[in-house]
Amino acid sequence: MASAASLEWPRRFPSRALRRSGWLLAGGGGLAAAAWVLFGPEPDRLTSGAANPLALVPPAATGLAAVAVAVQLLTVARRPRVAADHYALIVRPGAWRTLLLPWAIVAEVAGARIRGEPLLLVRCAPARGRLGDRPRWCDRAVLRAAGGAAAGYHLAVRMDEFAGHPRSQLAALAVWVPEQVRVNDQL
Repeated sequence: MASAASLEWPRRFPSRALRRSGWLLAGGGGLAAAAWVLFGPEPDRLTSGAANPLALVPPAATGLAAVAVAVQLLTVARRPRVAADHYALIVRPGAWRTLLLPWAIVAEVAGARIRGEPLLLVRCAPARGRLGDRPRWCDRAVLRAAGGAAAGYHLAVRMDEFAGHPRSQLAALAVWVPEQVRVNDQL
């Protein structure tokens, strides 16, 4: 929660995550139903007495669909986050990790419109010891989706996941950015 000594961007209703969850539920449910219709009547044992691998298709398809929907629903529960204070930028670009990026390791924050989508881009300075978190592969899904247009940056967050206009979001963040960190508005 934000206080007078910090900033946190308010989040929008998770319509994108709910829409994706719905499509995945419909697709996974359809796939599981098709597996039960096609392979449900298969006997557990063949006439030779050996186990029938086709009998495992319906429960396996149902299990995989359930796991995929559960993982997608995690994106509804753990929303992206952008917060800042005098010490660090706190970012959760997806559902997995929340990164604490001290301003000492942040070289640039930028707002850019890539493929029509507003993104907050973060470039980290070269590693200086063990200060803060470093973005890993799982944290860079949005950056990978942006493709080569975001080359040179280490992290990206979708700005349309948050309430307000992207320019005003970046301006509110710029208040907390120390002067050694570059703020780049390409919106």
